[in-house]
Amino acid sequence: MVKFAVIGCGNIAIKSSIPAILNSGVTEISVCVDINKDIKPVIKEKFNIPFESSLETALDNYSFDAVYISSPIGTHKDIICQVAKYKKHILCEKSLVSNLLEVKEIISICEENNIALFEGFMYQFHTQHKFVRDIIESGQIGTPFHFQAWFGFPPIDKNDFRYNKGLGGGALLDAGSYTVHSARHFFGIEPQQCFSILEKEGHDVEIRGTVMLDFGGSKTAHLVFGFNNMYQNQYTIWGTKGTLTLERAFALPPDFKSKAILKTQGEHEEIIMDTCDHFIEEIKYFCSNYRNSEMKKTWIKEFCSQAQVFDQIIAANS
Repeated sequence: MVKFAVIGCGNIAIKSSIPAILNSGVTEISVCVDINKDIKPVIKEKFNIPFESSLETALDNYSFDAVYISSPIGTHKDIICQVAKYKKHILCEKSLVSNLLEVKEIISICEENNIALFEGFMYQFHTQHKFVRDIIESGQIGTPFHFQAWFGFPPIDKNDFRYNKGLGGGALLDAGSYTVHSARHFFGIEPQQCFSILEKEGHDVEIRGTVMLDFGGSKTAHLVFGFNNMYQNQYTIWGTKGTLTLERAFALPPDFKSKAILKTQGEHEEIIMDTCDHFIEEIKYFCSNYRNSEMKKTWIKEFCSQAQVFDQIIAANS
């Protein structure tokens, strides 16, 4: 059993991450950490897990192998640097940090302490994406040339960190990160050019964005993301013979059955996906690979590439 400390006990952690670690069959939780002391009774009542409001206290007084970081993005770099010095391996919720410069800083300290660092995009571990790949490899939609993803939600609490620039807020690092990540992984290459529009609409951070990515070889992606709009959570792949749409692509409960829509000339088929807890699958993947030196290098290359595209998107909007 791999022992974890959970750092950041907000809604996602309580609803999904903590239950996943407790139910994976390969992990357990030694302590939960959050600066908000009011969360302590919730952790006690729901999970009966020790709670600390100080990360330093948790590091000094509890035994664990790794940390699961689920705090606001703007806090990630300092937390990673602190726990790396204690030789704790790290699974950190997306987005890892705000830019490529910060990525290079944390790589240095993680390599110095020989610890694994993985940027957690849980959606990719859902079995429905394997179904999508199988359909594409079968040739049913021909040669894919365009990827389109939409991810965004209605207005959230005005005090939410996603509206706070100092805490790493903004639609790009939050909802937009999924669309960028999925486009990169779908094509399996990095974009050569990008065009972007990021809209703040009176806020300190962008609350909406549209991005076009050119992957070369007639492969393109159109990504739209944001807050304060109708809920959207899907991607579509356009091929030379048809299209394939996943209606609930990125965030979905473990008991939710998503729908794939396959369209070819004159044909329309709807396929119901199997359920899957992608948080549990992500935990299992991390625990199976965090000691593998080659995998550590792969993870570093991956989140460097993700951050580099963020920088390109921001620069293209300047």
